[in-house]
Amino acid sequence: MAMAALGLTTHVSALKKAGAKPLLMALVLFVWLIVGGGAINLVIHSLMA
Repeated sequence: MAMAALGLTTHVSALKKAGAKPLLMALVLFVWLIVGGGAINLVIHSLMA
């Protein structure tokens, strides 16, 4: 809920001013967390089986 509130107060002009690098870094982090979380789940499920 707090992250949604932060998103509501974000100004598009601030994103344009920051450039593409922070957004690219956020995308890389998002993909890393999704892939890493999936890998951890696969390992845990294979150990439990």
